[in-house]
Amino acid sequence: MTRYFTISALAVVALTACDSEKIVTRPATSLNTGLFRSYVAIGNSITAGYQSGGITDSTQQESFADLLAHAAGTRYAYPSFSAPGCPPPIVNFQTGARLGGQSGSFCALRDPSKVSGILNNVAVPGAAVVDLTASTTANSNPLTTFILGGKTQIQKALDASPSFVTVEIGNNDVLPAALTGVPVPTAGLSPGITPVDSFVVQYARAINALKSAQPKLKGVLLGVFNVTLIGALFPIDSAIDDPVIGFEVNAAAGHAITYAPDCVHSGALLSLEVLPLIASGQVPPIIGCGDTDPFTLDQNKIALFVGTVQAYNAYIQVKADSIGFVYMDPNPLLVQLRAIDSIPAVPNFASATRPFGSFITLDGIHPSAAAHQMIAAAMIAKIDSAYGVSLSAQRIATR
Repeated sequence: MTRYFTISALAVVALTACDSEKIVTRPATSLNTGLFRSYVAIGNSITAGYQSGGITDSTQQESFADLLAHAAGTRYAYPSFSAPGCPPPIVNFQTGARLGGQSGSFCALRDPSKVSGILNNVAVPGAAVVDLTASTTANSNPLTTFILGGKTQIQKALDASPSFVTVEIGNNDVLPAALTGVPVPTAGLSPGITPVDSFVVQYARAINALKSAQPKLKGVLLGVFNVTLIGALFPIDSAIDDPVIGFEVNAAAGHAITYAPDCVHSGALLSLEVLPLIASGQVPPIIGCGDTDPFTLDQNKIALFVGTVQAYNAYIQVKADSIGFVYMDPNPLLVQLRAIDSIPAVPNFASATRPFGSFITLDGIHPSAAAHQMIAAAMIAKIDSAYGVSLSAQRIATR
């Protein structure tokens, strides 16, 4: 259904000729023998390098984690996925065509016999906060096994005896619910929002396990992204009031959509996820904007999602402060890009390659290489300030 991560439903094709983990090593320096003696990135699809509804070696190399490791000059082993990817990234927004002409059900996985090595990026697409300390959950998918080899992310991270970590988790605790417009658990539609109390307990468990095993560990805890600002959710008023946008939305849905009266001038957000469902006949071409209507976020739902993310982030910041870690809120970057229309409020349906601007990829969710560079630069500035090192922003570049 969604494009944020669908591998659990895929017919997996394991290509035994695929790459195993790729390792980048660099000459010894005071930085990579000290603070960055062993760096590990923990997280979900963003940290892993997922873009445009897919992941492959080239997108993995554009992750902020890869850029940070490059700037620090430290060893960086990541679970490389051969072209065209697992699944292959979308290359045409209008047609849904994917890299290599493959379908979204194709998956070029790593050789399962080569997943036991020490990784510096243990992030798993689709992971939520519970997955950091649980080897199997409702979020588990083939990539969970192929990346972690049966371990949890925390266990796999500790294999590297890390001296520095970045932790970016929590987006999938709200994102599926936001994309479906259903904040409560609903079978076959939405897992619902992870309650704040539960999020806090699970997040603390993961971070405490890291610090207990590595008392001198330092790092960065990233906040959760405000999911109401992603490209895949856009103002429904634009589709109702602007004939051009309305025509484009209808074309994408393959039907003329009828909007309920409560949608008019409501300020609600419409999820792009509903359009292919209408096109395939799985849901009727009728959109409502009430509290119980799926695939839209009315003002009450928007407030709920924004408030939940703020509560998550308030705890993450407190946790970072309590253990001497850096806290980084990614949302000022999102707001900045929105303000200058670098992330447009309404997708450009006429564009096959840049419907969401230069900073959001073709799934309307995941950051582009340019956005990862912004994240890495902001993170490096915070690391320099907090830990008294000099990671040069000029060195942020893909390999």
